[in-house]
Amino acid sequence: MDRDKLIEYINKTLGLKEDQDPWLFNGLQVIGKEKVLKIALGVSPNMDFFEKAASWGADMIILHHGLLGPKGKRVNQVMKKRLKTLFDYNITLLTYHLYLDKHESLGNNAEIIRLLGGKKRKEFGYQDKLYWGYEGKFLEGLKTEELLKRCQKLCGFKVKAFKYGPKKIKKFGVVSGGGPYLISEAIDRNLDAYLTGEARESTEAEAKEAGLNFIYLGHYNSEKFGVLALGKFLKRKFPQLEFKFFDVPNSL
Repeated sequence: MDRDKLIEYINKTLGLKEDQDPWLFNGLQVIGKEKVLKIALGVSPNMDFFEKAASWGADMIILHHGLLGPKGKRVNQVMKKRLKTLFDYNITLLTYHLYLDKHESLGNNAEIIRLLGGKKRKEFGYQDKLYWGYEGKFLEGLKTEELLKRCQKLCGFKVKAFKYGPKKIKKFGVVSGGGPYLISEAIDRNLDAYLTGEARESTEAEAKEAGLNFIYLGHYNSEKFGVLALGKFLKRKFPQLEFKFFDVPNSL
């Protein structure tokens, strides 16, 4: 398939017009070969991932985290090696950070709510003049312990929680990745639980004093779902393309 037509279609699907992400560039980061057949999917740019994708023969890579951002990065030894791999194998790199968090059906947060059996409600997680996540609801309510079991099944047994909220959860907020600072919004909205990727030093005390269940899923593990959903969506639209997700987990 023509590379540029595919990029245009993905950008349109995810609503990328003017890039609003304050942290990372979204869309095309490195340009490669003009024809695309094999597309590698993943979360973060690192040599383990790039080497696996290159060995598989990927023409294009789609990631959640990008190499480049508005604040810029020096091309140090690590960056040089990563870029060299992409150049040597002529691989196109696309990354969608904000747009694979906030998308209403393909984003990490919408997918987490759906996969946990909840219903997506309104936007949640306001930061940098943008909403990054969603508020969800269990219509009949769900016991906290059952929610934790579902989270562990979804994200692995590294899921941890500060269980200071109700024993039955109806309303909850979700912001994948590094969203512990948005606990204040969950408190202000009087939610029963807040799910994100990681905690910070002050998180447990805040959850305890507010009477909130705070569940952290792991930064990496909470951000696999958007790129997986996008891959499935594109496969239905373009069945001639091959997609493969390369899981390169880390300890966070």
